[in-house]
Amino acid sequence: MKLSGSSPPTRYRSTGQTAVEFALASFVLFMVMFGIIKFGMAVYTYNTVSHTARECVRYAVVHGPGSVNSQSAATIQQRFKYAYIPGGAPLTVTVTFPQDPNFATLQDAQCSISYNYYLQVPFLPSKTLTLTSTERMILSQ
Repeated sequence: MKLSGSSPPTRYRSTGQTAVEFALASFVLFMVMFGIIKFGMAVYTYNTVSHTARECVRYAVVHGPGSVNSQSAATIQQRFKYAYIPGGAPLTVTVTFPQDPNFATLQDAQCSISYNYYLQVPFLPSKTLTLTSTERMILSQ
C-alpha cells in the first residue's frame, strides 16, 4: 500500500548520480590526458632542438674558419634558423668559435640554440618554456 507523501523508492532517486560522477571524473581524466600529450610534445620539441644543435655544430666544424669552404658564423646561423622545428617557428641560433682551453693551437665550434615553446593545456594558464641546447666540438684541421 502506498502512503501519500512518502518518498519514491531508492532505485529511482539515483538516476542522475552516475552522470554527475562521470562528468567530474572525466574532467580530471581529460585534463591529465591532455597534460601528458602536451608535455610529450614539449619533450619531442626539446629533442628536436638538441638534434638541431648537434647538426649545427657538425656543420660549423666542417665549414668553420680555416676550412676549404669556409663560412661565417652569420651564414651558419641563418642556415639553421628555420631548420627542423615543426611549424617553421624561428630558432635563436648563436655560433661561436672559441679558443680551446686544452690546446693552444686548436679552436672549438660552439652552437647554442633556443626555442620558445608555448605550453597550452585546456583550462590552465599558458606557459612559455624556453628550450635551450648547446653543443661544442673541436674544429677539424
